[in-house]
Amino acid sequence: MKRVFPLILTIIAFGFSSCYKETISTDPSIKLSFSADTVLFDTVFTAIGSATRYLKVYNPSKSDIEIASVRLAGGQASPYRMNVDGEATHTAQNIFVRGNDSLFVFVDVNVNPTNENSPLLIPDSIIFETNGNIQDVKLVAWGQDVHLLNKKIISEPTRFTAEKPYLIYNYVYVEPNIELTIDAGAKLHFHNQAQLIVSGSLQVNGDLENPVIFEGDRLEPFYRDKAGQWGGIWLAAGSHSRTINWAKIKNAINGIIVDTVGMPNTTTLEITNSRVENMSATALWARGATVEAGNCLFANTADYTVALTWGGSYKFYHCTIANYWGQYISRKNPALYLWNYYIDGNGNVQPRDIEMAHFANCIIYGSRSNELQVNASYQGQEVNADMEYYFENSILRVDDNYNLSDPSRFQNIIIENPKFADPFALNYELDTLSPAKDIGHIDIATLFPIDLKGISRLIDKGPDLGAFERVEDSEAK
Repeated sequence: MKRVFPLILTIIAFGFSSCYKETISTDPSIKLSFSADTVLFDTVFTAIGSATRYLKVYNPSKSDIEIASVRLAGGQASPYRMNVDGEATHTAQNIFVRGNDSLFVFVDVNVNPTNENSPLLIPDSIIFETNGNIQDVKLVAWGQDVHLLNKKIISEPTRFTAEKPYLIYNYVYVEPNIELTIDAGAKLHFHNQAQLIVSGSLQVNGDLENPVIFEGDRLEPFYRDKAGQWGGIWLAAGSHSRTINWAKIKNAINGIIVDTVGMPNTTTLEITNSRVENMSATALWARGATVEAGNCLFANTADYTVALTWGGSYKFYHCTIANYWGQYISRKNPALYLWNYYIDGNGNVQPRDIEMAHFANCIIYGSRSNELQVNASYQGQEVNADMEYYFENSILRVDDNYNLSDPSRFQNIIIENPKFADPFALNYELDTLSPAKDIGHIDIATLFPIDLKGISRLIDKGPDLGAFERVEDSEAK
């Protein structure tokens, strides 16, 4: 049986007093005006409420008026209800509004499970009757049924499908030696601080047209680009062979944390064709891991964007690592950080080799003058651990005096602004005058022949650097 928790309306009228009754006009030419003709909600999940909306109702005349009734069109059968001056009702009567004054209608909604995979339209309207005039404002909400998971432990092979979203409270935990597979088009929405914690295997199988979405559970416009809404994905120590393909991971604290697998020559995470952006801490934090990333965007974080720490082995091909966090806020840490040791609980230095950190056909850029930090010493003493990194055919933002002359570290490096289309609006596509155009290494491009928008890197003069290919109309012909 379908049930919908009713919408709550609270109407607050200012300036009412019985002494004004004698001044009320009954002129039928006076009509109300409204701040909107529709009170519209984004998708509202079952079991959680929406943000409050409001409608402002104006008396545009100089005369005082009385709204004879405010009622829901559906009456007692309506899935909505009103609350007028603290009283729950479907009809409110005799609401006084002074000339050139107004009142507010506050709106929120909760939706019960619908047993439907597709969103359910929940329409109604508020009808206002004033001096014989009938006016209405529409109410439109979409209710979406979800799989609700709270402190869920996955102890057998499990598949998340795209039929309806997953709403996660607290955590979903995948036990060791257990595989979680997530199909193309699946949507995972996380409540405040909630995490996906994987001690087993994770297979995210999105595609270009149907990426897998990881984001918070507040879908109102205000929250669309608010970082820190949920905890993130934690790939815990010990497991391996995790793959993420065609995913969008946004608005968390840490997008992905990857711990060590503990086995040589074993990939901890392979992430391709994915966007990890808008985090209140870090987009990708690897800790002694083995990570391969191709055709990915890591962007817009309050701390390091990509942190490769405590040793490990890393490959980044055709990736954009960009950070323009807080246009008017000072950001302390660079977009890319390499670190080949850690400090244990006793305060001792524990060396950890970075066996490889290879960046090719990449863009590492942002709003700081230096977006690269290599940490291979502690208190002025070099740490006895390998720090093997190599940048080729890439744009790298470093200080003007940064030494890029070592050919074992840097080949074909440009320090010019890549001219993103609008980085402060989170658009990291390339402008037509970008120096990143057509200068990528073709051998790397053939590994990732299409960009994040599905555009071929192999049809114009050469592959562009980063995760986005720009093909001019004249070049595509």
